Amino acid sequence: MPITPPPAPLTRLSFIRGFLGLFLPLCGVLTIVGSMHYYSFYTTESATRQAREKLNVDLARRTLTSDITGVVGDLMFLSENIERQRLFEQSEAERDLHISRKFVAFSKNKRLYDQIRYLDNLGREVVRINYNDGKPASVPGSELQNKSERYYFPRAITLEKGRFYLSPLDLNVEEGEIERPLKPMMRFSTPVFDSDGRKQGIVVLNYLGSRLIDNFIQAAANIADHVALLNNQGFWLSSPDDADEWGFMLDKDTLFSQRYPQAWERIQREMVGQFRTVNGLFTFTTIHPLEIAMSVVDSDSVPMDSAQGRNRFWKIVSQVGSRELSATFPFFIQNHLALYLSMLGLLALGSWFLTTSHQRHRKAVSQRDYEQRFRHTLENINLAAVALDRSGRITFCNDFFLRLTGWEHDEVVGARWLDRFVSTDLQTELDQVQNWMKSPESLPSRFESRIRNRNGDLRLVAWNNTLSYDTDGATIGVTAIGEDITEQRRTEEELRKLFRAVEQSPSIVLITDNKGLIEYANPKFTEVSGYTIEEVIGRNPRLLKSGETSSLEYSNLWKTVVSGGEWRGEFHNRKKSGELYWESASISAIRNPQREITNFIAVKEDITERKRLEQEVEEQNRELARTQALTTMGRMASMIAHDLRNPLSSVKMTVQILGKQAGTETNEEIEELHQISMDQIRYMEEILSDMLTYSRPDALKPDWISIDKVIDMAVGISQRRIEEYEVEMVTRYHPGLPTLFVDATKLRQVFSNLLTNAIQATENNPKPKIVIDAMIELGQNGTSIRIEVCDNGRGIDKGDAERIFEPYFTTRAKGTGLGLAIVNRILEQHQAEIDVLPNQPQGTCVSVTIPVTPPASNTGYEEEKP
Repeated sequence: MPITPPPAPLTRLSFIRGFLGLFLPLCGVLTIVGSMHYYSFYTTESATRQAREKLNVDLARRTLTSDITGVVGDLMFLSENIERQRLFEQSEAERDLHISRKFVAFSKNKRLYDQIRYLDNLGREVVRINYNDGKPASVPGSELQNKSERYYFPRAITLEKGRFYLSPLDLNVEEGEIERPLKPMMRFSTPVFDSDGRKQGIVVLNYLGSRLIDNFIQAAANIADHVALLNNQGFWLSSPDDADEWGFMLDKDTLFSQRYPQAWERIQREMVGQFRTVNGLFTFTTIHPLEIAMSVVDSDSVPMDSAQGRNRFWKIVSQVGSRELSATFPFFIQNHLALYLSMLGLLALGSWFLTTSHQRHRKAVSQRDYEQRFRHTLENINLAAVALDRSGRITFCNDFFLRLTGWEHDEVVGARWLDRFVSTDLQTELDQVQNWMKSPESLPSRFESRIRNRNGDLRLVAWNNTLSYDTDGATIGVTAIGEDITEQRRTEEELRKLFRAVEQSPSIVLITDNKGLIEYANPKFTEVSGYTIEEVIGRNPRLLKSGETSSLEYSNLWKTVVSGGEWRGEFHNRKKSGELYWESASISAIRNPQREITNFIAVKEDITERKRLEQEVEEQNRELARTQALTTMGRMASMIAHDLRNPLSSVKMTVQILGKQAGTETNEEIEELHQISMDQIRYMEEILSDMLTYSRPDALKPDWISIDKVIDMAVGISQRRIEEYEVEMVTRYHPGLPTLFVDATKLRQVFSNLLTNAIQATENNPKPKIVIDAMIELGQNGTSIRIEVCDNGRGIDKGDAERIFEPYFTTRAKGTGLGLAIVNRILEQHQAEIDVLPNQPQGTCVSVTIPVTPPASNTGYEEEKP
């Protein structure tokens, strides 16, 4: 840092008099400017605040309007959907099941309704779906209640088609008690009719009022600390103070109208406005929920009690207190204090500069004394000190500099700096010093240079330079104070090399303190994990945990590293994006000279790709084994087809010829033997056909087809068995089934096999019945068609249900055990799903779900080769 000559002694009184003569008038001008600035600021701030309050209140109004219209739209959609599906023409069990499924799917997708219910004409709950914190479920029949006495049912059940009833926003009441914790609720209800126009009950949506209020608060987040939602009586529905809310339900007489009677009178009288009273600035607007709801449907769809609808309204009111309105001046001071203090400082600095500028010539008197004191100080400091004149000759050096260079005092003073201490090999430094000597003003206050000692060794010195002046202020030389930093730079260079090695390492390097909190992570860590360095500093590495590494393994890790050992292992961690990755790690402790553990270091390597390759190899090995097994089966099937089918055909033909030659004289015993022979031959043919089908799967030949035609063809193929077993066959196709891009032949085989199993399962039932039901299903993965094949047979044991799709597993005396295995393979080719469930009251239901649009990456259409 440059050292300037000390100023000459000044008379304090003369200095103050001259300073105040300039400073006080400038302060007066600054005060006038500040007053004008504050008036402009106050006017602008008031207008901005009023506009901001209006904007936020209107934003809250639009949010509430959007929520109400959305719920009414959902209500009308559900009622119209139930009527269009003609569910009231089905049996009660089927109707309730379909309504329940629709309600569950609707509740899961919307996530807005605490309950969705269907009540019959007597007010009894038929279907009730509880939201259950994001896990919608149908309430069992034993828990359903009679709601005929609730106020909303008599009003909703008397409505005509297309009309609806909207309840007030209040707290939910269960069995006569207010539900705890408090659950704000609004009920939207409308009647539903069958296809003949007969009223069948009502649909009720219990809309979570907390969701409505949360959306209101979020929309008005900028004024959340002073905005309220009031009902038409002046009670708080939402307030910054929770103790004010729901007074009309909790028997509290805390009303807005009592607290601010003058403001409430005007707010109740006008629809929208803004005004000021002694209590502050009020901004309000009005919402009529019923009028908003009517805007969703036709204008003729007027609620039953329209007069009450006009009198039932909400008020959105924001109140900015008088204290906050009067806080403009402190706010102005807070925002502009630094500016005016800076200006005041500049005025003071300017006044001081002008006051002292005419006395600068007096400083030359003390220059000589100052230089003497300065050199005395340099003699006693533990740093190298050198003074040079403008020609580059040394005029002064202290003892520390002599010890550093090895020269004597007389050998240094008077010598040229370039000749004595700058090596001719260092041409750059030589030229630099020569330029500085020509123009000392360009000399930097701090720089580093290498000097040559008596032995010819180079030492690196960091110099702090100060220019020296004569009495006229002209530069006469430079004084430099230096520190030998040779060893320091060597150490720093080694540290830089180590740091670059760690920074550029292909492995992850992580350093924590002795408590496990991250202090350093190299760029590879960011590249692999996705976390930036700033995001992880000071946090525990457990933020990477995926939950797949056991706590025992972490315990062993800590025991090893805390005891001073090295732990090696693998982690399955989670990136910032949620993606899992594998890494191998080596973790050990870092100790200080006292052998105390100060840090832990982990060197880790991303082995995700290696793990993936290992898994691929393992999967390929399994696929190879499966392929080899199928190849063997295919060869065996080919051998059976060649060695058995031709002889079997000859035997079949012979038996048929013998049966025809016997004529009418054939007795019953021979006829029975003939029939048994033919049955056994057909059974053997089925075995051969199933083995060939399973061992040699064909590639799909998809086309756009109607599922009902495929099912009808499968039923036609099985007609002989249906008649043989006297099975009552029922097929139901829901209207509007879309076409499917599938292999019709393969699917026909699927449903033919399922029908065969169902027919055989009803063998011992005196009234066998099979029902096929095809319907549209809306799931998370898109639109599908679900086909249920249900029988009233003997059913499937729980233990057998887990194995029925295994090849060659069968519970019948006659059977290859390949039927359902073939079905499962064909459905896998179509990206379809199959599920086996018990039928009520007896029997089995097989559910097949086929996607309407199969994934583009579907490999089932490619040719499969053994």
